[in-house]
Amino acid sequence: MKLGFLMIVMTLLESGEMSAAFVNTASLDECERRAAAVRTILSNGAVPLKELVCRRSDATFEPFSHDTQGAHAHRYRVSFDDTDARITHLSDDAPCGDETAAGRDPDKPTQYCAVSAQKLLSEGN
Repeated sequence: MKLGFLMIVMTLLESGEMSAAFVNTASLDECERRAAAVRTILSNGAVPLKELVCRRSDATFEPFSHDTQGAHAHRYRVSFDDTDARITHLSDDAPCGDETAAGRDPDKPTQYCAVSAQKLLSEGN
């Protein structure tokens, strides 16, 4: 599968848990354009934005929707470096590993455990 670009939006929930939203795009330019708009919206809101990045990835997600009432929460390990992202679906009881980017080794990818209403459609990342 051809690599596309994935916008990764990480926000902090009131519970202290990380929430992830994903937008697939065909190019880095498209991803960065859309990310700029999202950053403007979220920077004026009450939800703390932790990360907003565009990275190469084969991961494909169902489209983002604001209407997520009653949606099943999926758990993911979200890791990325300066160029690539890897998203791994986790079962409810699976350990994630390092759940924070704070104090991390700069030679290792940034990694978060996060919940998302979006379903991972492809495992290729």
